[in-house]
Amino acid sequence: MLLDEAMPRWDKREIHRIATDAPVEELFRAIEELTWSEVPVFKALMKVRGLGRDGLSGDDPLLGWFTSYGFELVDRTDEEMLIVRVERTRRGASHPGPQTVETFRADSDPGHVKIAFNFRSVDGYLTTETRVCSTDARSRRVFAAYWVGIRVGSAVIRRVWLRAIRARAQRAPMRRP
Repeated sequence: MLLDEAMPRWDKREIHRIATDAPVEELFRAIEELTWSEVPVFKALMKVRGLGRDGLSGDDPLLGWFTSYGFELVDRTDEEMLIVRVERTRRGASHPGPQTVETFRADSDPGHVKIAFNFRSVDGYLTTETRVCSTDARSRRVFAAYWVGIRVGSAVIRRVWLRAIRARAQRAPMRRP
């Protein structure tokens, strides 16, 4: 699993899954194309959190928003897509450049929190798992305090996101090769 390769150990972890009979190709297309208007609860929670201050257009894809805020889609297989970000927790900490699975895994510079999440379609389930690993004790404390405040909202967001992905994928017309 790509997520295991990128982050074999973590400080925080959250997993959500949903049953679906949609083809994996349609699920991944839905992940890439799902818009804010399809997940109004997600949009509202992001605005409350303060990350929506730049304005979230209903027609904008969610995944595009994530990549505009420093997340990177770093790898993809037939059943999984992996998105990562390295976040600074203190001034002066260098911010790494573009990531690969290997550079992300190897990054251990102090003053960072590494975030990885995936979408994986296996055996009739679409799963998303988020893992967070801090590179030092201070960053771990900073993130733990932040996690207390966002954990419930994060869980709601993930469940709403999965339902919207499934709904979009199941509405997709049958595509022929």
